[in-house]
Amino acid sequence: MTALRITHVEHQRRTPRPFIDLAGFFLFFGISGVDHGREARMQRRFEQETFTHHVTVQVVPPLPPGRYLLDGLPHDVGGRPWVVSRAGQAVAALSDDGWTAFQTWQQGGRRELRAVPLAEV
Repeated sequence: MTALRITHVEHQRRTPRPFIDLAGFFLFFGISGVDHGREARMQRRFEQETFTHHVTVQVVPPLPPGRYLLDGLPHDVGGRPWVVSRAGQAVAALSDDGWTAFQTWQQGGRRELRAVPLAEV
């Protein structure tokens, strides 16, 4: 695979929606049961509260649509899946530490990356 370069970065900070857990309400009124989707909901809540930085990068040469890991970025950034839906634009959600590591990496100069399709990992 050829080396990639990041030519443009867009950043947007998302504020997480408030989480309301109604389990206590239902238990108070005697409505109980097995909550089959709890683990998935808790994982989504963790993702929404932790990874609040929405980062879009323009990569050259353009990548085909898919999910990638970007080798060459700091671990907090490159270890997260980057989704390419439109050729050349990769999007990821980063934590506060990941966003700081990405900014530090950017200030260090131009570095080349390698895209690893997620199916290979």
